[in-house]
Amino acid sequence: MRGILLAAALVLMLAVGGARAADSDGDGVPDDRDNCPDVANPTQLDSDGDGIGNPCDDCVHVANADQADGDGDGVGDACDLCPDTDADVLQPDGSWRIATDWQGCSVSQRCPCDHPQGRTVSWPAPRVYLACVRRIARRFHTHGILTPTERAALVILATDSDCGKRRQPGDADGDGIPDDGDESGIAGDFPCTGGATVGCDDNCPHVRNPHQADLDGDGIGDACDPDIDGDGIPNERDTCPRDADPTNADSDGDGVGDACDQCADTPAGEDVDARGCAEEQKPTTKGGAAGG
Repeated sequence: MRGILLAAALVLMLAVGGARAADSDGDGVPDDRDNCPDVANPTQLDSDGDGIGNPCDDCVHVANADQADGDGDGVGDACDLCPDTDADVLQPDGSWRIATDWQGCSVSQRCPCDHPQGRTVSWPAPRVYLACVRRIARRFHTHGILTPTERAALVILATDSDCGKRRQPGDADGDGIPDDGDESGIAGDFPCTGGATVGCDDNCPHVRNPHQADLDGDGIGDACDPDIDGDGIPNERDTCPRDADPTNADSDGDGVGDACDQCADTPAGEDVDARGCAEEQKPTTKGGAAGG
């Protein structure tokens, strides 16, 4: 009887111990102490010290405990050099997926239809644009980011695109929107606003902007508007360049204005992201004292 009781006690101890030491990823570190409980990380390496282990951290070298990833590309906002990434990799079933390098940039962002490096003109020729796509797609394939099929699809799409082709007369930036779209004989007398792209003049005739975005409706497209939100504060000095606030208020002094600050009470001296939030702050409703 004593032997049976001892065996039962041992089984109970093992069961309790197992419950206490759950290890979902099997890396030898219990879940309650594992900085990456679902991905094996036996050394618990955490290069940026944000409490998230390297294997599951979307910004390995930049602290971002909230792991925010606005464009869903797998690279956190805190270290994403190419935000607002769109899916550009065609799948066999006709769908699209996002594929980026470690800096959060896709092939389309590395080789945009507009020439990169801040230039406002198209590529000098289609072959130059195509060469860029081939080079970056090959690099992505080498690093396992693209399959051979996906790589080929990107090159085919680039070959069939209008990127780098000679501009049509009367379309200085080659974005498909005529400089004198209303055919009045005077370019710029009826600029596109409100999302219109037909029957109106290019609202940024020297900067490619095929969607004619014009946030403040002033007839100057966002791509070339020195004051995108129309609040009288130039973009380079505006603490909320896309949210109008003529006071340019920044109550917590973090460099992100009240009108767009999602963490309006950040302590002094904290480093914040584009939302105005420090490492451990959780975003609240957009806008602070002046917001809306």
